[in-house]
Amino acid sequence: MATNLPRNVDPEKWGKASEKHLENAEGAASWNQQMFIDSIPWEHDKFRELLEKYSKVPADEVTSDIIQIGQSMEVGQVSLHRILHLRAFPGIRWNNPGMESALKRLTAPDSTDTFLEIGGFMCQTLRRLVFEGVDSSRLYGTDLHSEFFELGYQQFRDRDTLKATLVEGDFLLPEDEYATSAMAETFNGKISIAHASNFFHLFSWDSQLVICERIVRFFRPGLDSADKPALVFGQHTGSIEPGEKRIGDFRTFLHDQTTFQSLWDEVGRRTGTSWKASVQVVGTEAPKPNAWSEDARIMHYTVTRELR
Repeated sequence: MATNLPRNVDPEKWGKASEKHLENAEGAASWNQQMFIDSIPWEHDKFRELLEKYSKVPADEVTSDIIQIGQSMEVGQVSLHRILHLRAFPGIRWNNPGMESALKRLTAPDSTDTFLEIGGFMCQTLRRLVFEGVDSSRLYGTDLHSEFFELGYQQFRDRDTLKATLVEGDFLLPEDEYATSAMAETFNGKISIAHASNFFHLFSWDSQLVICERIVRFFRPGLDSADKPALVFGQHTGSIEPGEKRIGDFRTFLHDQTTFQSLWDEVGRRTGTSWKASVQVVGTEAPKPNAWSEDARIMHYTVTRELR
């Protein structure tokens, strides 16, 4: 199928080259316009609490502090599509069923479990875990843009105290490049729990397979017990009519319970493992704003490794 994309932009591969073109794609322009707002919607109470109690930002400076960071992103032209602007970037995805299990494991006495935030943006979820009592030396984060990590240190004022390991990386590098990448060398065999929100819906089915296979390599050996399995969880946009969805020339795949389990069944066949996916639809209407269609839905998911 012919596209209007430059030759260096793959419509099935999310990456730095594609981001600047995706923001101008059909459907994405309206989404971006709706994301630009002039005030912070303070349903993000956990983010406010984090800034006040973890970062020690005075209560009357929280709003201006967030706006200043947002403005610095815009001035720096850091991935306009990935910047969630004032509507969403203060969000912390804390109400997912997997988070309760993750927090219980991470804060258990003598816990050695580790946690990875995938597509972590400023890694605000890691900061919340530290606030809840998790040892930051057992936390990891990754994003396509290391610039976001710097903004996170500025936002949360914890450059000298946060011991988490943050790594810039691209899940979709060719295998020979990926195998020696900082992501592979840092995470392979090191992770117990992985969190990925607003992530899978960015990719095609084939790209999701590659990503999930590489996530499987991250997990530590021996995570086969029923109470402490390898765990992937998060939130993404799915669909009550699952399948390939396009944003302009870009191909993505939105899931329901059946297709997400099918994805992980194929991952299992390719990696010699077995996985149980669980998907919970949140709400009965399409999210607003929404770059897809009216059949889109916000979905919470958990994926756990099963014993063979």
